[in-house]
Amino acid sequence: MAKHRAVHAASRWLPGVAMAAVAVVVGMLMLRPDDQSPPQSGETPAPGVATAPGVTATSPAGSCTALRAVAATSFRPMLDSVASKLLQGPDCVRLATTYSDGRAAAAAVAKAQAHVWIPDDPSWSSAAAEVKLAKDTAGAGTVLATSPLYMVSDAATGARLRRAGGSWMALANLVDARTVRLVVRDPAGSGDGLVGTGAVAEAVWEAQDMDASALWLSRARGSTRTVTASSEVLRTKAGEVGLVPEYALAGAPVPGRSALPGRDFAAMLRYTWQPTATGLADPKSVAGLKRLQAALSGDDAAEARAMAHLRDANGTATPNAGLLTTNLAKALPVLGGHHVDHVFATWYAQDRRTDALIVVDVSGSMAKPAPGSTTPLIGLVREGVRSLGGMLPDDARLGLWEFGVRLQGTSDHRELLREAMLSPGQRRALTTALNTMNARPTGTGLHDTILAAYTSARDRYRPGVPNQVMVFTDGRNQDDPGGASAGQLSTRLQAAQDPKRPVQLSVVAFGDRQAAEVVGKAIEPIGGYVDLLTTPDQVAAVFIHVAAGGLHH
Repeated sequence: MAKHRAVHAASRWLPGVAMAAVAVVVGMLMLRPDDQSPPQSGETPAPGVATAPGVTATSPAGSCTALRAVAATSFRPMLDSVASKLLQGPDCVRLATTYSDGRAAAAAVAKAQAHVWIPDDPSWSSAAAEVKLAKDTAGAGTVLATSPLYMVSDAATGARLRRAGGSWMALANLVDARTVRLVVRDPAGSGDGLVGTGAVAEAVWEAQDMDASALWLSRARGSTRTVTASSEVLRTKAGEVGLVPEYALAGAPVPGRSALPGRDFAAMLRYTWQPTATGLADPKSVAGLKRLQAALSGDDAAEARAMAHLRDANGTATPNAGLLTTNLAKALPVLGGHHVDHVFATWYAQDRRTDALIVVDVSGSMAKPAPGSTTPLIGLVREGVRSLGGMLPDDARLGLWEFGVRLQGTSDHRELLREAMLSPGQRRALTTALNTMNARPTGTGLHDTILAAYTSARDRYRPGVPNQVMVFTDGRNQDDPGGASAGQLSTRLQAAQDPKRPVQLSVVAFGDRQAAEVVGKAIEPIGGYVDLLTTPDQVAAVFIHVAAGGLHH
């Protein structure tokens, strides 16, 4: 399964992907003759009768049930194919559809008061808080169609990918080595951009762990070319690999191109049926939704899928759809919310907006070099905090404590930087604070410090802003006379917990598994998370992970 170094965690992630042994190599890239950028939300798609900007309706049909839908632009051919059939019969349906992609689609659903939403992947629902989606009823969550993503490149780069294994992990390694360059559509504006980028990061997550995945994304972002239209992704240069959905590749062959679906897993767009609370509020609209869903998922839907160059829910190729291959590896599961957060936080600074309190152990053992490094562990942590400050936007808040035993009067911790927004002055103060943070001969008042940091973060909570505490330690709770036991820490944390002022507590422990297990058990009841590190590279990665949405979500 996708690896964490977690010793205790409040919840589990999505199941891992079983590695498939099927290799599919396509020497020709297939392009639709009429390939062009899909219309953006707010434009008037055609054909059809335009009823408002961005909306297409079928012909008038008397007393037919009127349904409002929001759908991905690439799903339009499928809806066009069934629209005329829906107008037939006593249970006829008149459909008005707004086409919108990416994050903007949720707002379009709310604005249109849509009865149903058909995004190009269910992962978008994690960013749709303003939409009241039906759950466990009316077919909610049913996959209507799929489209796998391909790694598209010139022939020479494709050959290099095949020699490296032809997998998404092979692509990740080549991108990390800067021997190939990624080209993706804007992840916030397209399913192929989000799922494609997330798929490569997921390969790293599966092979290593979540911190390594966050680190890979951060490195890859600097060399990735981000574009807005699928036609731009297809115009890859030598040494570039574009992530392209199959529906955009169906058509006439173009010599000299390579399209690989991945040997380890298939990265899939999943067009998902998402009825809304509005759609279920009226018996007539419920009946209309049943008719529409049947048209899109029943026996007659094969023709509609072929029109859209899509596959069925299981990824099986639709006859006469012009698809590239009949064989795919096992599909990657839907990206979880935290995985989506990683992509967005890497691409967009505003998604890194958070309130973070970093608490660092400065006991004597922090002066020792980390295994495999000549740099003292405290030095690695200083650089990690410095990089975190550079990644966070100005309206994030960052604070810094150091802790040992009785560093300031009877307190085991000392505030080096008061938590505040990252103004130019706060950034300068962070540099000054880091320069004063050094290891010293002292004990480790870990339990008391965790409680103090958690309480401080709770009391400074800002509504709507992620609120994190990360405690970095390489030792046990030791040489702290009168300090709280692990059991007392757990009890006091639970008493301090306030659901209206949530705090995401993470403890990063370097090397000592037994000590980490003690702390992990103590903080588990409040959803706390322990990340156990063993190498210097993991120290840098863990701070990038904090910026990319936190160690646990």
